Order: sequence, then structure tokens, then C-alpha cells
Amino acid sequence: MKKPLSETEVRALAARLGGVRELIAPKRKAELGALGEEELVRHLAANPNHVRRPLIDTGKQLLAGFTADVRAALDKELG
Repeated sequence: MKKPLSETEVRALAARLGGVRELIAPKRKAELGALGEEELVRHLAANPNHVRRPLIDTGKQLLAGFTADVRAALDKELG
């Protein structure tokens, strides 16, 4: 939050997650849904509190949020 992501970093993370929409915080999805891809990249770079957290880089994959699916993926990788 103190050092927001650059547009380049948002694009790189989005590519690893399967699209920029995967980076949107769940509470912001409805309000940001109408933005195009590039608008969304610029918006997320300018508004770090709208980026889904946590972003977990396991070295093999990038996971976003702390959902049951993310916990299962972490258990599988770590266990």
C-alpha cells in the first residue's frame, strides 16, 4: 500500500493470474466491472486499496486473496 504497483507490475501480475479482473478486490468488482482492460490497469495502479490482497507468490504460481481455493493450493504445494 505504501508503494503502489506500477502499470507494468499490474500487467505482469494480471498475466500470471489469468487477467486483470483477477486482481480486483472482491468488494470493488461491481463498481469497476464496466472499465476496460487498460482503464482497469491504470485504476489499480493508482488505487492500491482496490487490488485483491494478499498476493502470494509461491515461486511456482501466483495466488490472489485468501479463499478456500487459495488455501487448498497452498496446502497442496506446501504439504
